[in-house]
Amino acid sequence: MGFTSPLGPALAVEGLLIQVGNASSPESMQTIANATDFSMPIMTDVVEVTNVGDSWKRRIPTLHDMGKIGFKIYWIPEEVTHRNSVGGGSVGAGLRYLLINSLLRDYQAVYPDGNLSTDAWPAYTTSFAITGKVGNVFEAQIETANSGPPSLV
Repeated sequence: MGFTSPLGPALAVEGLLIQVGNASSPESMQTIANATDFSMPIMTDVVEVTNVGDSWKRRIPTLHDMGKIGFKIYWIPEEVTHRNSVGGGSVGAGLRYLLINSLLRDYQAVYPDGNLSTDAWPAYTTSFAITGKVGNVFEAQIETANSGPPSLV
C-alpha cells in the first residue's frame, strides 16, 4: 500500500519564483521574468577506492556538486532581468550582463508551497542560449554554475 505525505500528494510548479540578487547591501532579490522549465541537480563526486584485497569495487562520495542549474525563459531583449545591462538601485543586472562580465550572484528558487520554502545558491551565469523559430517565440536556455555551499530546504 502506498503512502501519501500529510503535506499533500504533489506540489504544482505554478508559482515558482527564480530570483537573482543585486549584490547590494542589504541584498534585494529580483524575480527573473518569463521563467520556465527549472532544473537543479544535486550530486556528489564519487571516487573508486578498490584495493587488491577486494573482490567487489568500493566507492566513496567526496565533494558535493549542484552541477548546472538551469531554466528557460521566454526571452524579451529589453526585459531588465534578461538584457545586457548593469541595472542599478534595487534593479539587479540582467542575465546577459552577468554572463558577459562573469559576475558571481546569489540565486534562489522560492517554491509555491505556502511556506516560502527556498533553495539558495551562489553562482555564475555560464550560458545564455537564444533560440527562435518560425511560428514560435524567442526562448533562451540559461545555465548557472554553483560556486560554494548552497542553502537547501
